[in-house]
This record gives sequence, structure tokens and C-alpha cells, in this order.
Amino acid sequence: MVEALSSSVVVRPATAEILRPGANCWRIDRAERFFCVQDGADYFRLVRHAFLHARETIFILGWDMQSTLDLVPGGASDGAPTRLDELLKWVVHRRPQLTCHVLTWDYAELYALEREPLATWRWWRMPKQVRFAFDDRHPIGGSHHQKVIVIDDALAFCGGIDLTGHRWDTAAHRVDEPLRINATGDPYEPYHEVQAMVCGPVAASLGTLVRSRWQALGETPPPVAPASLGGLWPDAVEPDLTDVDVAIARTVPPAEGEPAIRECERLFVDSIAAARQSIYIESQYFTNDALARALAGRLQEPDGPEIVVVIPKECHGWVEQQTMGALRAEALRHLIACDRWRRLRVVYPAASRARDVCTFIHSKVMIVDDWLVRIGSANFSRRSMGVDSECDLAVDAGSDPAHRAGVRRIRDRLIGEHLGMSADAVANELGRVGSLRALVDARAHADRALCPVELGGRAEPPSEVLKAAADPDEPIGFFVDSRYRRARRRVRSLGAALRSLLPFRLASLLSRSGRQRRLDAEFG
Repeated sequence: MVEALSSSVVVRPATAEILRPGANCWRIDRAERFFCVQDGADYFRLVRHAFLHARETIFILGWDMQSTLDLVPGGASDGAPTRLDELLKWVVHRRPQLTCHVLTWDYAELYALEREPLATWRWWRMPKQVRFAFDDRHPIGGSHHQKVIVIDDALAFCGGIDLTGHRWDTAAHRVDEPLRINATGDPYEPYHEVQAMVCGPVAASLGTLVRSRWQALGETPPPVAPASLGGLWPDAVEPDLTDVDVAIARTVPPAEGEPAIRECERLFVDSIAAARQSIYIESQYFTNDALARALAGRLQEPDGPEIVVVIPKECHGWVEQQTMGALRAEALRHLIACDRWRRLRVVYPAASRARDVCTFIHSKVMIVDDWLVRIGSANFSRRSMGVDSECDLAVDAGSDPAHRAGVRRIRDRLIGEHLGMSADAVANELGRVGSLRALVDARAHADRALCPVELGGRAEPPSEVLKAAADPDEPIGFFVDSRYRRARRRVRSLGAALRSLLPFRLASLLSRSGRQRRLDAEFG
């Protein structure tokens, strides 16, 4: 009989600590509090709260940034602005000692029509305490994909959400949500995101990581805020974990004279090998054939763990279907072929089966048994392991009963969101049916459900050329030199200027389809 997953009695691997600095993580620091933030509505609200209480420094690091982003679309009653640029102006005017450093990826020209027109001009009109820059220190074909915010080196957010458009939604994922609209006022589909919020020494370490990015650009970031600063944690948020060690795992592509850092990949491999009962994954992409083979090996074991993979229903657009979609299908077919004991479920969240509306998965989460939770920016893709910069946070609960309960609470809340159930209801149902896959199967015909991903007919395996082009495992070139970077900035600025001459809706139509099949949803 399968042991109920709600139980805390889970056999840990007979190995030493799973988290090893210098191997599968950069460092391990204490978090006084750790909370899994689900979806953009709560995340943007919490970020705004943190900005309003910042006293010394705000660091924002992202793949994309939209200065006009409305953090609270429904409005706020505290008198402070809700639009990102206006909010930052507001807080630095009231605290002259406060500085804000905003760093975003110096995107490829391919994304020119997708990014905010004249973003540089908008940010440079900010007060002098707000420093904005494009980060162009990346290999050809790569991007800076880390999404980190650090406040006073005391509170930090790390995960998969950028401060940009097309990210806001509530955990209810209502089909008809009047506030879920893009910059042109058009609605988009339900959208699922996850971010970790932490306070304590691990936040200071994330501050060190962000400062290193500024230093690589030749900038001198402000000093570390005084350790005495605190009180940033929102009173209304009950942490999932307290006084727990948190590991920071990174992907950093090779630089001039510096080797690649592939901690995210190593941690995936080690976590898969250590699982005993269950592996729960949420990821926008599932295209990494090496990680898929590691999962397949566990599926072939008679007493291996069950595996639940939550991904988007499909890849949008012909180009994405022929590239990332083909790689995804190959990885999933291999998993399914190895699932001899029927312990695998590959599913997508249906916001409403009756109305044929699904929730788009943009989160990057792994939960192993009831002792490891991992939240970050790294997709289950090849490029996230060696080409794009990434940052994940991971907690090993060890044998601590309270920490294990916190990991289960995060898992149950995430699954409950997709099934339209409370975390307590999920825990109770798991105790009855005995496994994650049994719970998914039992709710398969509900209107809010996790539904099987359909792969369609058998297709030819993708070529190595396609893999290298669409989802490379290593950079296709070295870091670009300063002359190329200057030229690219001029091209990007020209593209943004030309776009600004177009009527706003026409420019949007040129860059977006009716179903919001955006390039930034493809790789962000």
C-alpha cells in the first residue's frame, strides 16, 4: 500500500547533505523567514510594500522591465503610486538617502518590438537616486535571466517573475478577469508564476550577487546596508518556513577567463537521484534531454518515485512548435516510453475545462518528497543550464518536522491552486488516495483540473543542429566586445525610436498575435 504523502514519515537518502556549496550551489545562508509567493498579483503587491518601506537600497535585477507597470491594477488606498516608475520617484523623494539600482538584460534585436518603447529615456528621466542600466555582459545567443529584488540587504525576492507586463494574475485564475489585461487593454489567458520571498542573511547574499553584476559593468554599487535594518517583512504574511538554511544555485555562462558555473544543473541531477517518493516539477519548458534521461532512469526503477510534471498545454505559434515544441515532445516521449510502472503524470492546468481555457505555466519549481523545495528562474531546458544566467533558491528541510511541514504546505498550496482546492483539502485528500498521481487522476474530470498533455502523432527526432540553435547547452560564441555592444545599443535605440513613431496599438499588433504569443513568453 502506498504511504500517504501527507505523512511526515519519508525515508531520506542514505547520502550526506544534498546541498553542497561549490558543487550544486554557490553558498548556503540562513533565512529567518521563507515564503512561496504564488502568482503576479500577490508578488507585485509585496514588492510595492517592500519599496515603500525601503530605507537604504533597492536592487532590481531582471530579464525584462516595464517602467509603466501597474503593480496594483485594482488600486491602493494608501495614497502612494502603484505605477512602477512613479512609485520609485515617490519613495526616493521621501527618503533622499535611498538609492535604487535597476538592471535589465540588454536584449537582442529580435525582441525590439516586444520591449517598452524608449525605455532608456523613461528611466533616465528618473531622479538621480535611481540608476538604470542595460546588462550586456552575456555570450552571443544568451541572456541574463535572473529575476532578483533585494531591499536593504535584509529582504529579497528570487524566482521566475519579472516586473513587466503580461505577468499579473491571481491564484484564482478566473476565466473572466477584468484586471488581467496588457498595455493595450486586451485580455490575456490565466498566467501562473512563483517567487520566493526571504529575509535574513540569505537576502544579503543575494545583494552580493546583484552587486557583482553591476561591478562587471564597471560600476561601483552602494555599500551593504547596515545589518540593523529590518522590519521589512509584511505583518500579514505567515512564512512557510522559519530559521531555515537556504542554498543559492546559479547558472553563469563562461566569461573572459572565467569558467562556466552550472550549479542549477548539478542540483537538478542530485535532487532527482535523491528522491524516494515523489518529484513535483513546474516549468515553462521541458526540453532538457539530459535531465529527462535522469528522470526516465528513476521511472524504470520498480520502487522509484512518482513524477508529476506541470507544463503549458502547448507551445504557441508555428516557430515555437517547430523548435522548442519539437524538443519538448522528444523529451516527453522518452519519459513516457520509460514509464513502465505508470508513475508519471505530464499535465497542464485547466482554468476551466468546460470553456477550454488553460492556465499558462511560467513558474520554475521543483519539490522532492517533503524535504526539498526549489524556486527560481531556471527552466527545465538546456539553455538554463549553461547559456542564460539563472538564480534559484533551495531548501533542504532535513529531519526537522517543522521544516518538512512547511515544504508540504508549499507543495499542497501549489497543487491546490491548479485543482481549485485549499492546501488543507489537498493534504486531506492525499491522505485518503495516497499519492500525487492518484490525486491528479481523481480530479481529472473537474472543471478546474490538471489534464494530460497531448503529444500528437509521432514526429522525427529533432536534429542536433536544431537543439544547438533553439535550445543550446553551451554558448554559441564568446562574450561580445565593447564595439559590438555599442553598435547593438544603437540598433536597439533606433528600433525603439521607430516603434515610438507608430500608433501604439499598431506597434502592439506588429509584435503580438491575438492570443498573446509573445517572444518574451517564449524565453522569459
